[in-house]
Amino acid sequence: MAERIELSITGLSHDGRGVGRYKGRAVFVAGAVPNEQVIACVVEKKRRFWQAKLEQILTPSPERTTPFCEHYGRCGGCQLQHLAPSAQRQWKQHNLLANLKRIWADTDFAVLPLLTGAETGYRRRARFHAVRLPTTTVAGFRRWKSHTIEDISTCPLLENALNTAWAEKRQQLLQHPPQKPIQITGVAADNGLYWSDEKATSAPYYILNGLQLYFHPQSFIQVNRQVNEQMVTQALNWLALNSSDQALDLFCGIGNFTLPMAQQAGQVIGVEGVSQAVALARHNAQANGLNNTVFHLANLFEDPTQHAWAQLPYTKVLLDPGRDGAQTVCRWLKPMPLQRLVYVSCNPATFTRDSALLKENGWRLNTLQLLDMFPHTIHAELIALFLPA
Repeated sequence: MAERIELSITGLSHDGRGVGRYKGRAVFVAGAVPNEQVIACVVEKKRRFWQAKLEQILTPSPERTTPFCEHYGRCGGCQLQHLAPSAQRQWKQHNLLANLKRIWADTDFAVLPLLTGAETGYRRRARFHAVRLPTTTVAGFRRWKSHTIEDISTCPLLENALNTAWAEKRQQLLQHPPQKPIQITGVAADNGLYWSDEKATSAPYYILNGLQLYFHPQSFIQVNRQVNEQMVTQALNWLALNSSDQALDLFCGIGNFTLPMAQQAGQVIGVEGVSQAVALARHNAQANGLNNTVFHLANLFEDPTQHAWAQLPYTKVLLDPGRDGAQTVCRWLKPMPLQRLVYVSCNPATFTRDSALLKENGWRLNTLQLLDMFPHTIHAELIALFLPA
């Protein structure tokens, strides 16, 4: 029989589980909230920590709230609906600063108030799954860390247009079940609803800074339009571009930052490792009449100095890497002639690692801001300004 233990929950782990201590060991309890007394059932014992399942809340935390989705706890999309939004944001900010201060303890950097948007109805893009089972067909989202599909007809985090479209698409899948498991992407673009499995007569786009940015339903775009707009505005403010600047946008994607930067700078060079994204970025620049942009395809996890674009005298640079960070280019980027560096990150852990490399290269962390791009999940976005030390 599994061991039942009583715990005081004192914090949250990096993946949102409650953390307590029992006989000197850390115990991780999914669904538990700091400042709670709970009964948990131990499901796995490691030498240094145990994992447990929440059985009973003896004393609830004032930060606990009732999840608003009936699928919460099974669907893998959200991990923090049981935690009040203000507490979610506080936890994300605390985690980021706790790690950063180990590296920047000798630096007095500013931390701006967190940027937020709508707490629900914010996702304009989502990946859905469907599978035909012996007696039924299920269509929805994957469960947490599983390939099992949770049957979902509507999601509170999706924009209304995407929810409506998914309800229709789901009915089609139930009436005409797929012969094998499928994954499809839906996106609520500014010019209509698009699906990755359907041929469209026009390309989807979203409007940003008065620009039309075209993309493919499977292209990477920021899912939260409100927070993305705020993030781009902040990046432009910090870069302080003018017509004499030659700027560099690394991991540029389809031009989410490049094109707004080109509205202010003399020239912007965008570099990206995905060929389809580079082609779209070039198309977007042409469609918006921005002739002061040049885009290059390059693997930014390899030495950049082999490329001609890396030899140019840039004055400002922006990085927006994926979860793996930008370790290689951070070893290369040095102040002078670079005057400002803006780093956008979706992974505080790799950002912290990369910021140490920038420090070694002569950069100083000046200002930091967290963005709640993904409310009710463990994920967060951040933006940071570095200046020459």
